[in-house]
Amino acid sequence: MLLLIGGLALFLIICYFIVQRSRWIKNVPCVDVKHHDQASQIVDVRDYNNLSTMTISGAIVIPIPYLKRYYHEIPSKKVHVIAGSQLEKNIGVRFLRKNGFDVTGYSLAECTCSSHSKNMVL
Repeated sequence: MLLLIGGLALFLIICYFIVQRSRWIKNVPCVDVKHHDQASQIVDVRDYNNLSTMTISGAIVIPIPYLKRYYHEIPSKKVHVIAGSQLEKNIGVRFLRKNGFDVTGYSLAECTCSSHSKNMVL
């Protein structure tokens, strides 16, 4: 009986972390990178292998696995995030917000945000 309760508790904890990781970020609009706030620094959190789909001059490239180690090299506290997927965007935005950055918007590599309104909240 005790083993069953312990297993159920472990299962619920694992499910909680999976849901937290993929949950949508609120109040961060999808903005085409050409129309981002000029005062914000562009931070590209995609993996180095995926950079060929969209390259932005002046962007700081820090893939998600290296973000914890190199986030202090981002010169501005206002950032615009470029990600390859919704999951990368969620992880990057959450981490940057947790460390005091103001995320003004995001762009996905496979989406130009032309189908979204500029103030769409996900």
